[in-house]
Amino acid sequence: MTKLVYLYAIVPETVAALVTGIDGAGIRWILHDGLAAAVSDVPGEDFEEEPLNEHVRDMGWLGPRAVAHQDVNASLFEASEAIVPLAFGTVFRDDNRVRQLLVEQTGALSDQLARVRGCAEWVVALHLLREPDPNDVAALSPAVQVLRTEIEASSPGRAHLLRRQLAALERDESRRLQAEASTQLLEALRASSVDVFQEPLPTDSVGRPLLRASVLVRRADESVFLDHVERLRQQWPEPTYRLLLTGPWPPYRFAGLRT
Repeated sequence: MTKLVYLYAIVPETVAALVTGIDGAGIRWILHDGLAAAVSDVPGEDFEEEPLNEHVRDMGWLGPRAVAHQDVNASLFEASEAIVPLAFGTVFRDDNRVRQLLVEQTGALSDQLARVRGCAEWVVALHLLREPDPNDVAALSPAVQVLRTEIEASSPGRAHLLRRQLAALERDESRRLQAEASTQLLEALRASSVDVFQEPLPTDSVGRPLLRASVLVRRADESVFLDHVERLRQQWPEPTYRLLLTGPWPPYRFAGLRT
């Protein structure tokens, strides 16, 4: 059976992996100039390009192998001061190909490891659970306040026409405030992190996501970051909004390697 070499991550030096890799294979190391690549052997009949493309559509096949991939990188993340994690399915023909990668990208890999040293990745998402209450919109919209005051001072006929304008204005102001919430949250996250990446929003979501962001945070500052997120939840509270936080994760977004 042909064996291929599966690459999980690159760290500055070898560590004792606490878990086995895909299909229970042991983790081993390929080294070059201050870089240590964590790899294991996988069967070519599953991980050659064509069968792998077929397998990733099969959740029964993909699920346990994706979990094993994540478990290895989570273990390396906890045991290393820095990590360049690879996406699932990063496979090489043999050890020499992995070593060639380390040689050719020594500088870039060293820079990436330096960038994320002592950091973790968190994911923040802001969802709209329901349309904001008109009074909440009015409290944040001088234009709505002015129109409401004008309606109160108008004759019944004019007030009726102005109420139709008010309904349209409230909808427009609600959309504006939602967009501003995303911008304000993004800026707030930048103030308490090393870096922030605004992720594309899903187009097929059943919810109303306003923002999804990957956030790079120094592990020494995580308690400050978590306190900051709790304060942000008070700024965008339920039941109108829901602010979700997951992590800490290996820094896939900020140190992922393009092979």
